[in-house]
Amino acid sequence: MSIRIALCFFGITRSLSHTLPSIEENVLDPARAAGELRVFAHFFNQQHIANPRSGEIGQLRPNEHELLPCDSLQLEQPDHCLEERGFDRIKSYGDDHWKDEFASIRNLVHQLHSLDRVTTAALAFEPDICIFCRPDLRYHDSLAGEIAEALRTRRPQVSLPRWQSWRGQNDRFAICTGEKATSAYGRRIGMVQAYCEWAGGPLHAEGLVHFTLRRSGIKIRRNDLRASRIRHNGIMVAENFDEMPRKPEIQYRLRKSLAYQVRRSGFEDIARTITNHLRSNSE
Repeated sequence: MSIRIALCFFGITRSLSHTLPSIEENVLDPARAAGELRVFAHFFNQQHIANPRSGEIGQLRPNEHELLPCDSLQLEQPDHCLEERGFDRIKSYGDDHWKDEFASIRNLVHQLHSLDRVTTAALAFEPDICIFCRPDLRYHDSLAGEIAEALRTRRPQVSLPRWQSWRGQNDRFAICTGEKATSAYGRRIGMVQAYCEWAGGPLHAEGLVHFTLRRSGIKIRRNDLRASRIRHNGIMVAENFDEMPRKPEIQYRLRKSLAYQVRRSGFEDIARTITNHLRSNSE
């Protein structure tokens, strides 16, 4: 039986005409060389972008997704997923990270929804490994070595970049071994409320990745692969590829959670919060 590899793209294409050469050289070609490849995509049919936090504003190229050799493509209008994904409930946990009137959290919910949709399509292919890639990244390094490593392992594993982990795990791209790891990583939107309750505060992209994989018992492998965000106008973001120091997450999350519980429910929940944090940290 041949090795099956699923390659999943999600979100918005934004700068695909600029990133495609690196995707072909460092993602598509190594994946094709390693096994039977199927390409899956879920994109939002978005006509313009306006991100006050990054300062990115402008029109997007229509039908840019056609540049990718997709075997399965889903297109969806923006915002339709917000009610389905409980956006109002997610907002109730606050916006302490970005303080941009929930614009960044809204974008994150869209990304997680897109990831969930493309994961469902990819799992029907029953792949041995599943590669998740944002189409707006310029991939500087070949994925060949990490693909080979993912195929060698016998246990559920997710390989993630070691840079920009932000008290969690980098969420830019991933290589997942096995159905359990693929489902945990790709369907983590289902863990949003549990994460916010555990963290005692707002949804946080990198924190959600770490929380979900740890709760699911998935091995996390950290790699040195690099990729840079490319804006819609072709400008490359200056990324910091240095490994971030692993700060004491349990103390940080516990402090945030205690403050959140006092605001939301009162002192009677503090003991339960401490117990839950200590238990989850020892698992």
